[in-house]
Amino acid sequence: MARHGESKHFKRSVVTGAVSIPRKRYKYYVRNLPGKHENQYAIALLGVIRDVGKFALNAKEARYLINNGFVKVDGKTVREERYNLGFGDILTVKEDSFILWFGPSGKFILKPYDTPEVKLMKVVSIYSGKKGKKILFTNDGRNIIYDGSIKAGDSIKYNLKEKKVVEIIPFEQGREAVIYRGKNLGKSGKIEEIVGDNSLLSINGEKLTALSDACMVL
Repeated sequence: MARHGESKHFKRSVVTGAVSIPRKRYKYYVRNLPGKHENQYAIALLGVIRDVGKFALNAKEARYLINNGFVKVDGKTVREERYNLGFGDILTVKEDSFILWFGPSGKFILKPYDTPEVKLMKVVSIYSGKKGKKILFTNDGRNIIYDGSIKAGDSIKYNLKEKKVVEIIPFEQGREAVIYRGKNLGKSGKIEEIVGDNSLLSINGEKLTALSDACMVL
């Protein structure tokens, strides 16, 4: 008889390299649902709770937190253990909030976050809408209507409760930036120069070239 539906797990060998998994601990790993982040840069909520944040010792404890409404993502309660999370998402477990980030080694980490109602996002493209208003497409899959001055590549701080842009951070020389895609994942430094589609970053005295589309200004 044929099997219906995709598997909820996959072998650890095909899990994104951004997840640190102890050797010989898991043969299979929870598969994240399709969502706002590409699979190679995404992780399932259960994996974040258990393996990144270590809020639970095992999958059973992680499911307890998720199923009982103790976990929020970007301010909304999420009860799907396979929910797709990625760079910049805000995780709240009970009363404590964190931002999902890439460490210098390119692995997912959780950093304490004091303003869970405000999210930092990169504007990846802009579409001209009706009456001169702009529609911003962000790195986490949002479409935001905005009528101010902004360009693709800039970062925005977005109030999740009020659903409005509260600050624009221009993509320009002299700004601090982090690389959130590609082989230099997680490295951050100051933008020294922007030439075409590439940015030259200074990281601990080292010059590193990365695609501008792969960098987010902070």
